[in-house]
Amino acid sequence: MDPNALYHQAVAAIKANDNEKARKLLVEAVRANPRHEEAWLALASILTDMDQAMDCLKRVLILNPNNTTAKEWLAFAEQEKARQEAVAEMHAPLPAPDDVPLDEPGDEERPVPRLGKYLLDYKFITPEQLRAALLAQRKAMDSGQSKRLGDILLEQGAITEERLSFAIREQHRGFYSLFND
Repeated sequence: MDPNALYHQAVAAIKANDNEKARKLLVEAVRANPRHEEAWLALASILTDMDQAMDCLKRVLILNPNNTTAKEWLAFAEQEKARQEAVAEMHAPLPAPDDVPLDEPGDEERPVPRLGKYLLDYKFITPEQLRAALLAQRKAMDSGQSKRLGDILLEQGAITEERLSFAIREQHRGFYSLFND
């Protein structure tokens, strides 16, 4: 069938809110004439998949780099896609506290244990409190902030400053003993 006739039938289907019929007609039109600029633009306007719509708009701009509508729609689509990705990243599910490991790979080879190990060994905190603090630390890192484990435990009320200071001193003592033996 004639690509122009398909395009005009698709426009009528769009006006009648029959986007599925319009999509089929426009796909047929651009298959029959891949250089049909108006059909590509109309197809971009009804597609629900952002990436497919952007591909159609890019095709329009290949055919006519001066098509202002395609330029504007593509810029908007790129902004919207970036916004959606940022929102999805912000709301990405964090692991459940039970999924947060207390040990990192290679911890057994560390000459001085991590602070969390000292706090657990002295029974100043529970494994659940450590996991919650590690999860909060990971969340802070994901948002570009650097937070020390001890500060997080203090904020959460899981430990007192005195106990935290004691554990840090013991950790430092373990570190310095490496050089004095």
